[in-house]
Amino acid sequence: MDLGIVIPLVVLPILVVGGYVWYRRSIGELAPDETRPVSGVRLTAEALHREAEPPWRVVHEVGGALGGVDHVVIGPAGIIAITTVAADRPAPDNLIRVTGEAQLVSEAAVNRGPVDEVARPSEVACRVWARVFWGVPAPSRPPHDELVHGSQLVEGQRVGEWLDALAADADDPFETAAIDRAWQAVVTGIGRPDPLG
Repeated sequence: MDLGIVIPLVVLPILVVGGYVWYRRSIGELAPDETRPVSGVRLTAEALHREAEPPWRVVHEVGGALGGVDHVVIGPAGIIAITTVAADRPAPDNLIRVTGEAQLVSEAAVNRGPVDEVARPSEVACRVWARVFWGVPAPSRPPHDELVHGSQLVEGQRVGEWLDALAADADDPFETAAIDRAWQAVVTGIGRPDPLG
């Protein structure tokens, strides 16, 4: 028996089967699964990228420079601090009952504080701390709920509708110059280059 022909006949099928098994495993590892979470912060950033500039100015993914705030949005409704939550949006009444109104007002003020600090040179204060929830959408509810003064709960899939409603409901809308000053103050306040310089 000639080993010159037997070895390729044995080795070739092993290589083909081994290559196929490796390929299937590689493809399987690329598929999304429940063990790999999607970043809610990134989802919020993508939703905010769709908003028109102007009137909205966004400081994306501040990365801990402002405490628990992920993004800062400045526009006709003022300065808005955003924290992203990868969960379903809770009912405001349940959250108030469990946490207490005073605690929620305090929590909103604490989360707006670092944004107020960096925005101080613009003489504009942060009016709203919003938690953007990326969970199961609830189309029967409005895009956002006012939780307590200065705190809102927003459905991530409808961030644009929420910002439109805030702009439309603004009692004293910010002018473009004020928006730009506040945006510049926040951006430079967290150590990034001056966007207007």
